[in-house]
Amino acid sequence: MKCSEIEKHLPDHILEELPPELQIQINEHLSTCAKCRAESARIETTVSAFKNSVTFNPSPEIFARVREQVPLKKPGSARLFGVPKSLVYAFGAFLVGVIMTRSIDNISVRGSKQPVQIEVREEKLREVPYSDTVEFYAAPARNLARI
Repeated sequence: MKCSEIEKHLPDHILEELPPELQIQINEHLSTCAKCRAESARIETTVSAFKNSVTFNPSPEIFARVREQVPLKKPGSARLFGVPKSLVYAFGAFLVGVIMTRSIDNISVRGSKQPVQIEVREEKLREVPYSDTVEFYAAPARNLARI
């Protein structure tokens, strides 16, 4: 492996988060390359310094001063005109859909040269339904419009 490839994997090698095959290859390279060995030692020193560090717990006075200087945002939904933005956007999308649908309908009706013909037919209710049909209504089929 080249030194540039080794340097990419050194932090993970030190934390032992690499697959065993790659760990062995890096160890073999470190045994022969002084430059990479020095870089590995530098990274290992930095990692061990962080591992051995003590967590900082500020006093209540310091914490209060920091809290005053850093305003915390209150969790909540974004609002527009006092209404949640998601509701405003949903209503706007609904209106755009209605306007587009109406516009397309108007264009298609104006574009047709023949007037729309509606056929009104009254059917007599059959006494015995046919075996291959299903009746979906119980009332006589009066004033049913077919376009």
